[in-house]
Amino acid sequence: MEQFCLTGAIKKENPKLLMAASALALPIKPLMVTAVHTGIMEVAFAKRANENPDLRMAHNVHTASSLLGGSLFLADSLFPEAPFVHAGWHLAAAMGVLTCNKLLE
Repeated sequence: MEQFCLTGAIKKENPKLLMAASALALPIKPLMVTAVHTGIMEVAFAKRANENPDLRMAHNVHTASSLLGGSLFLADSLFPEAPFVHAGWHLAAAMGVLTCNKLLE
C-alpha cells in the first residue's frame, strides 16, 4: 500500500486511472501492482538523479535495494523453508523506503 502513497507523492499529474486500476488489481495481482509502482518510482528517481547529482548515491542504493528486495520476495515464495529470506526481504524493502526520503525532499 505504501507504493500507492509514494507514487502519488512523486507523480505531479497523479493519474487517477492508474490508481483505480491498481486498487482493483491489488487483491488479484499484488506482485504486478508492486512492480508497476516500483518502476514508476525508479523512473522518477532516475530523472531527478540526472538533474541533481546529490541524489545519485541514494538512487543507486534504492535501485539495488529494489532489485534485491524483488529477488528475495520471489525466493521467499519459491523456498519458504529457507531461513532468513523473508527477513532479508523486509530489510531490503526498508532500505528502499529509507532512500525514498531523498526523492521526496
